Amino acid sequence: MRHFSISIILLLFLIACGNKATDLSGNTPIKIDDFKNIFKPITLPTTISDTNFTSFIDTFKIERKALAQFIPDSIIAHIINIKNKRKAIIHPLLKIIKENEYYLLLTIEYQNKHDIVVLVFNKKNKYLDYKMITEFEKYANHSTKFIKTITINREPSFLIDENSLSTQGNVFYEKKGWAFSDGNFRLIYYDSNKQPEKKIIINPIEAAPTKNIYSANYGADAKNFIALRDNGAPNKYQFFIHFENDDNNCSGELKGLLQFKNNTATYSEKGDACIVQFTIIQNEITIKENGNCGNHRGVTCDFNNKFDRIKKSKAKK
Repeated sequence: MRHFSISIILLLFLIACGNKATDLSGNTPIKIDDFKNIFKPITLPTTISDTNFTSFIDTFKIERKALAQFIPDSIIAHIINIKNKRKAIIHPLLKIIKENEYYLLLTIEYQNKHDIVVLVFNKKNKYLDYKMITEFEKYANHSTKFIKTITINREPSFLIDENSLSTQGNVFYEKKGWAFSDGNFRLIYYDSNKQPEKKIIINPIEAAPTKNIYSANYGADAKNFIALRDNGAPNKYQFFIHFENDDNNCSGELKGLLQFKNNTATYSEKGDACIVQFTIIQNEITIKENGNCGNHRGVTCDFNNKFDRIKKSKAKK
């Protein structure tokens, strides 16, 4: 009888250990299978809207240090708003298991909104890519003038559908479709009847030094230009591109770092599918998009362009 009682106690102890909650503080190592298990599996297709998405959110909180055990810290810096990182709360949302990879959906909660993020891993648990799918504003819920939904299809693809009603009674819509393919997320669908917003274009590197040989402004007009500025060495530059294509109401912006070898340089960053090649011959710069830069521009245009160097205006005496 005594041996039987001891066996029962040991069994209960083992069960309790097996059900021990995963430590998501990041202070202890986490097994990837334990991490995956905090995400709820979902049957596809499914639709999440700005009126029901809170029902998908789990009470678990994932600390940044815990997330950094599975994805690069540089990617976390993109996912979490740097200005509000102390106020950001990470929650697990959903899990999608496919034949060659699996998807983990997170929500990053701030004071006024939730950002919806998708992480992709292969079957060997190697991180592949991420995508900030959309955001849900907390105080836009249940509004008759604005409706936003995410439809996750079986592939999976992620279709974001926004509909709004103006004060004049006009209905505006915007639809974007994203899917993971060939190693990164791609924009696979876009449709909208929104009018592009008129905004002031600010060059964020305008005041940086221009001592290097290629440092200057190149452009066609105030809406289509590239700025090159010094970045610590004669062959290293920072750049900012902005363009607007009036023919199809499409625009793009890109900011980054370049290292020129002779007269050519290539923009490429880990975690970003966008690759852009720059070539300067005399006073003309040629920009050629070699990767998928859909995260930085509209779907109906690209970064392929040529700009002439803009001469500095002489200061009046």
